[in-house]
Amino acid sequence: MRQTTRRDVLKGVAASSTVGLAGLAGCTGGGGGGTETTNSGGTTQGTTMGKAGGGGPTSFTVGVFSAFSGPFADWGPAHKLGATIAAEDVQKDHDVQVTIKQYDTETDPSAALDRMKRAVTADGIDFAFGGISSAVCSSMGTWASDNGVVYVADGSSGTLTGKDCKPYMFRTYSSNPMMSNGVAPKMADLADSWYLLYADYVWGQNAQSIIGSLLKKEGAAVVGSDATPWPPTSNDYTQYLNNVANSDATGLALVEPGGLPAGMMKQARNMGILGDYKVMVHQAEDPTFWGVGKWAAEAVDVAPVGWNNAVPGGEAFKKEVASRGNLDPFVRHVTAYEGMDSLLRASIRAGSKDAADVRGALEGYEITNSRINDLEDGKVYWRACDHQLVKPTYIISGKAQADMQDTPYKSWFTIDQTLAGDDVARSCADTGCSF
Repeated sequence: MRQTTRRDVLKGVAASSTVGLAGLAGCTGGGGGGTETTNSGGTTQGTTMGKAGGGGPTSFTVGVFSAFSGPFADWGPAHKLGATIAAEDVQKDHDVQVTIKQYDTETDPSAALDRMKRAVTADGIDFAFGGISSAVCSSMGTWASDNGVVYVADGSSGTLTGKDCKPYMFRTYSSNPMMSNGVAPKMADLADSWYLLYADYVWGQNAQSIIGSLLKKEGAAVVGSDATPWPPTSNDYTQYLNNVANSDATGLALVEPGGLPAGMMKQARNMGILGDYKVMVHQAEDPTFWGVGKWAAEAVDVAPVGWNNAVPGGEAFKKEVASRGNLDPFVRHVTAYEGMDSLLRASIRAGSKDAADVRGALEGYEITNSRINDLEDGKVYWRACDHQLVKPTYIISGKAQADMQDTPYKSWFTIDQTLAGDDVARSCADTGCSF
């Protein structure tokens, strides 16, 4: 028999608390309230499909939490589209109904938490996906897990699948340890001495610590590091770039989110110093370069990523994203697809929407969805010990501008190395997670 969870209790009192929660979260359709997405024909998802047999769930409501405003506002529509395509595929395969509700996190942990509470207690979502900022993911994931809601986070800080891991929180984005383990040897080959600029919040702090330690093991020196304000207080990073210029560094590592790396590279270029360094951009995401120019992508000597559209395969998905979205295909489209697909298919396999049942259907499961297998160049599975989606990590660099592709979608990077997820992920013992 299904066990009662805290989520059931919350739903029981939702009628008396809905007004207060809605006031915190914003009204439906604006300010972060839940809004239903539509398919390419303009109709609400989940209203036209027939029912599946077999006694399992035939309808699902999933919350997609992302930045539809603020510093990562371009990422939100990518999450929405990737999740929508996944939901449409599941509907076709299993004859079920899927409704997606979107919530604006504003890249603010408090706002995101308010919206998660509202989504569960007032809007009745079954599962949740998204986040981007690791601080946002942690805030939402802790509450969701405490209240019996399966949540797939899309942040990369190692803390999310570390000692503070949560029983019902999973993570689809490649972790900082996975990307750092992959890129550190290449960084050491490119330059003997590095200066690290990193965003002063959980993701940046975590990544720079791991990268610094790994560089030393590889025989390269970290000659300096600066924490830059997050959220940014200014677009002027001259003082930090001057520190780099006055050091003995031959490599510049930009452990900065969103559009900050490209902005910093533009300032370094204007100062006439960009060409003096080998450049590493941690977790490089294509739209940040598309908005600045091909020269910025070309200047990236090495970067670790969870996915890039230069990965061979998946052309049908890439072209569909390019034709339906406001951004060409990049990693967030794929992680959203993987997160939504995993949640829905795990529930269908389990024959239940109960959090414990879905957790059991995810832990240790190797993904066999042909679309995901076509997009990823290697094995993809959900690790039971820490709930990390273990998949390939890709090491990329910018193409020469003459070789950059703009149609049918922009592809400005090349894949230099593909590393199996098991080769770069921390050991279960090293995570500190006690599942």
